[in-house]
Amino acid sequence: MATAKKLPSHNYRVRKYDKWTKKYVSFTAPDPETAENMASEWAMKNKRRRCPKKEKKHELTVAEAVRAYIDSKNNILSPSSIRGYEIIYRNCLDGIGDKYLIDVEEKDLQEWVNRNAGKYAPKSVKSQYGLVTAAFRQQKILLDFSSVLLPRIKRSEPLIPTTEQIATILQMVEGTPIELAVTIAVTMGLRQSEIAALKWSDYDGRTLNIHAAVVPNSENKLVRKETTKSEASTRIVEVDELCKQRLDRAEHKSENISPLTPRHVLKSFQSLCKKNGLPQFTMHAQRHGNASMMLANGIPDKYAMARLGQSSPNMIKNVYQHLYADKQAEYNKSISNAFSKIYDTKNMTQENS
Repeated sequence: MATAKKLPSHNYRVRKYDKWTKKYVSFTAPDPETAENMASEWAMKNKRRRCPKKEKKHELTVAEAVRAYIDSKNNILSPSSIRGYEIIYRNCLDGIGDKYLIDVEEKDLQEWVNRNAGKYAPKSVKSQYGLVTAAFRQQKILLDFSSVLLPRIKRSEPLIPTTEQIATILQMVEGTPIELAVTIAVTMGLRQSEIAALKWSDYDGRTLNIHAAVVPNSENKLVRKETTKSEASTRIVEVDELCKQRLDRAEHKSENISPLTPRHVLKSFQSLCKKNGLPQFTMHAQRHGNASMMLANGIPDKYAMARLGQSSPNMIKNVYQHLYADKQAEYNKSISNAFSKIYDTKNMTQENS
């Protein structure tokens, strides 16, 4: 730590060398302790500064850094991811967006998180924080990001249709405009984006070739992209008998198997759910339902993941928890019966001897 020197004016001064500007910076105060503290505080901030590029000498604000990060990933990330980032950029940087990166400290990030936690869901705040910290890292600004506390995400059980409800769903959509979309979701577990991208040319009478998706872009307009969510999502899935019957008898009114938009399908589906006394299931819940059917029938996790086009087992684990909750009483009874059987067998053995 630099020592303050007394000046003829009776003030005290500390000089620090700025390696970025190649000049000395002076800190003057009426007492040596204040001057030294001023110099130390500057040194801490200056340590985090990035070396300014020759073509861009001015520092970036947080909003500018976020903008630069989004633009740098524009052709790498999915349109839906970019769309989410654009929403954060436009709406969620209040209180921090106009600050220069080198002036931001951990407490500033914490205050920003605290404010947003009062307006957004915990999961949304986590996404906002992830984008901002990624922008910091891209600009080589190092902070102790782990010291910032985020709101805790409350774990909730997904609403998954039971076997009886699945039967009702398959019956109620028969003959409706959403018959194929819902049947494919229920029996094959495809995502809405994948169903919307399916063309009749992807169906060979036995399998469906999943290789594209329809997703909203940064302007919230639906676009078709010739890639799926992940490498594991690009797959060929065998069609079950019920789905095959409905596909084979359907009219080819357009090149798409389901010409309706995902939003239209969901709205019509939930309307039918209401009429038939079912919960307001989402279309994604049918994907969970498909997973639960596979697990309940002893399909190995690895095969279930491949059929669903998953690169991680997270959703499978969630469905496992759902099944355990539904069958807990049954499992408890089975265990109880097992111990009773052991006890009865021992008693019978003793009596016979």
